[in-house]
Amino acid sequence: MKLQTLKLLIGLLIISFFLSAASYSKEQPKNMSELTEKIGEMKNMQKIINDKLNLLEKEKKELKQKKADIDAYVKQKKDTIDRYVAEKQKELDTLTKQIADAKLKKLASIYSNAKPQAAATELSQMDEDLAAQILTLMQPRKAGAIISKMNPQKASKIFQKFMLKQEKPKNFSKQ
Repeated sequence: MKLQTLKLLIGLLIISFFLSAASYSKEQPKNMSELTEKIGEMKNMQKIINDKLNLLEKEKKELKQKKADIDAYVKQKKDTIDRYVAEKQKELDTLTKQIADAKLKKLASIYSNAKPQAAATELSQMDEDLAAQILTLMQPRKAGAIISKMNPQKASKIFQKFMLKQEKPKNFSKQ
């Protein structure tokens, strides 16, 4: 009986071996088709990834172009603003000079109409450049009368500046 059981077991093992071999040979093509299918899926995924990368690259180029366009636009606007500011600054400088000139002319008129001694006292206490500018705007006879009533040292300094102002083109604003 032991022999029969052993033969039966050996037979079952052989049958089991053949069944598993048959099953293995059937699974092998199944695994190959799954592998082929997976490779196909991976190729599709790779194509999708490449398409997305190409799309991203295209968008990146578009963004670079948009940035360049925006930079050019900003530079153009900045240049326009800079020109406008420079123009307005020039206008402001002109107006400031005109106001300063008008004030100096008014002061010159006031001191021209004052008594020479009073005008000399006032101009002696002023900044020498300002006094010279005021005297430059007066008629020479009135300016001379005022200078002659000043302290000689102060009059000399103002007269030197007065003479420099006379030699230069009229520039009445303080610089």
